[in-house]
Amino acid sequence: MNLFGPFMRNKILILISIFVISVNSQLYGNNLPVKDRLDIIDVINKYAHAVDEKDYDLFKTLFFKDVETKFVFDPSFFGGETIIIKGIDDYMEYIIESGSLFRSSQHLIGNSLITAMGSSVKVKSNLNSRGYYKDDINRSVSLWGYYETYLKKINGKWKIIRHDFYSLGAEE
Repeated sequence: MNLFGPFMRNKILILISIFVISVNSQLYGNNLPVKDRLDIIDVINKYAHAVDEKDYDLFKTLFFKDVETKFVFDPSFFGGETIIIKGIDDYMEYIIESGSLFRSSQHLIGNSLITAMGSSVKVKSNLNSRGYYKDDINRSVSLWGYYETYLKKINGKWKIIRHDFYSLGAEE
């Protein structure tokens, strides 16, 4: 005896499909309007360009004043230390100081996965960055890892409230 005829089986498959799509939508921020998703990615891209171009005026506009940042380096870079910085002024000081070591750099940030979390979002992005030292034209460093960036929308603009970096490797 077949308890589930073709009609019932199709109904169950449709319900399971709706459930999976609904869960996927919630987990990966698909419920965000397209404009918000593009604005969020634009903030992440502006971050990379501001660091590379040493545009500290632009850089400062991307963050809340009380931003929290964390850098977790693997043993191949900075000896595996963890750096925690609170507040935009201290973060700016760190970025300017570390940026002064390089004549140029290029941050390639991609594969951004945006997850809605109530009134904020989490963006996990991959990073591949190369910096060319100022003091030695033949020396550079490549760093790769990922960012976990948390943003909140205020007055119609997305701004970063927390920005964490986790390195996976480096090579000089």
